[in-house]
Amino acid sequence: MGAVTVKRMMNAFGSAAAIFEVSERDLLGIHGIGQDRARAFIQGLKTAQADGEAQQADTLGVTLVTWADPTYPSLLKKIADPPLVLYVAGSAAALSAPSVAIIGTRQPTVYGREFAQRLGFQLAGAGYVVVSGLARGIDTEAHRGAIKSGGRTVAVVGGALDCLYPKENESLAKEISEKTGAVISEYPFGRKPDRQTFPMRNRIVSGLVRGVVVVEAPLGSGTLITVDQALDQGRSVMAVPGRADSPASQGCHQLIRNGARLVTSADDILEELQDLLPGVTRSSASTEALTPDSPAPTPPVTGDEAKLLNVLEQEPTHIDALIRTSDLPAGTVNALLIGLKIKRRVKLLPGGMVALEPRIV
Repeated sequence: MGAVTVKRMMNAFGSAAAIFEVSERDLLGIHGIGQDRARAFIQGLKTAQADGEAQQADTLGVTLVTWADPTYPSLLKKIADPPLVLYVAGSAAALSAPSVAIIGTRQPTVYGREFAQRLGFQLAGAGYVVVSGLARGIDTEAHRGAIKSGGRTVAVVGGALDCLYPKENESLAKEISEKTGAVISEYPFGRKPDRQTFPMRNRIVSGLVRGVVVVEAPLGSGTLITVDQALDQGRSVMAVPGRADSPASQGCHQLIRNGARLVTSADDILEELQDLLPGVTRSSASTEALTPDSPAPTPPVTGDEAKLLNVLEQEPTHIDALIRTSDLPAGTVNALLIGLKIKRRVKLLPGGMVALEPRIV
């Protein structure tokens, strides 16, 4: 059962513990659980054993953090489908500190590698936890930069902690967990990473942070899956520009055209985060202390974006009605909505509905 279904079960039966006492018939009353799934779940409960998993965690020095644990990160808990359990190697406290994700392609240019490591160094030195996915390329450089600064970094992996991938980053993972950072997974021991687990872990990367920075990403890159998750979760999206003719930066350029904050230094990121972490900023990434300041200005909107916002001022509107009312081509409206999501002005609702995001004052 996934997190969304378990939430429904907890609401229906009163607690997580009560789920273990229900019958197959009780489960049929839960939306999304049919007879076959209910039967399989009940049969699974008869053979499930937690003791072996807990013992292996203890042997490996891994902490199991559940929804009921006070150390479960509050930001992550608020997303639509938070992990039921986090396997944490290292410091669980690092998961709840102010943090920024640095993500990008597994095949970066020299420029991308250097920039990612520099951002990781500066942000971690500024007191932020740098979150990434331990993948080759940009992720690796972001983690290394944070470690070099003496700061903290969190790696979210796409398989179990005893099945780390890629193999060449096992020593990096060990270094992260031993230096006040953490390596985390939602998967039980023995689960190897695959094409399904990597996209799933992306929601955790964005769910832990207030903002996501894309350093290099080609068009169609898997990195943009994390960006989509970040937008759905209401996170700030930022992107680093590259050479105009560099395929590695075309995804970043597209994000910037759609309204993502353009990043040329760590100070751009810290300024963007002012309104997400009220009262906290840094005048320079090279200075020592966080100082109070006023919130960052609201990102401006274009004329066509304002036209859509005016329609949405009345009430949530279906995207088809928005296209008709705005008298703009469907492709243009879709592109404008992506930009407005990045600027945290609108949100997409189930059934193709679009609504304004509540404004922070």
